[in-house]
Amino acid sequence: MPELLRFERSPKKAMMYYFLLEGLSFMISLIVFIALIFLWGHFNWWHFLVYVFIGLLLVNLIYALIVPWIKYRFSFYKINHRHVEIKRYFYNKSLKLIKLERIQFIKTSSNPLLKKWGLVKVMIITAGHELEFPLMKQSDADNFEKLALDYLKGVDSDV
Repeated sequence: MPELLRFERSPKKAMMYYFLLEGLSFMISLIVFIALIFLWGHFNWWHFLVYVFIGLLLVNLIYALIVPWIKYRFSFYKINHRHVEIKRYFYNKSLKLIKLERIQFIKTSSNPLLKKWGLVKVMIITAGHELEFPLMKQSDADNFEKLALDYLKGVDSDV
């Protein structure tokens, strides 16, 4: 992987994955809300509760439509030959920087949907922190692992 001089975003397929994940979560909450409305009608609960249920359902729908876009639009990563940077900024600005020599373990995980779209979740584990990347392409994750291992072979310091 050549050195990235600018921050990279997840591939477009990652946004589709985020929307699918939130859509499934919304479907589960919809089933719960339908059960609550059935119980409301069956047990003659206070009539105002149906408006509370509908309001919560609308908030959940808005959340399911906005959060995937926010996760995709405001998460970036940059890999340098000496360090890794992960930047997230929407409400709270966060920039995490880790030297490659601090890495103890690189964990990649995937599921059937991510495998279908060629994406992986990559997590760097150090002595005191875990740093999770935005979704990456499988080839980029493999190249990052190779870069980190090649760098760690040449490190002489004891960290």
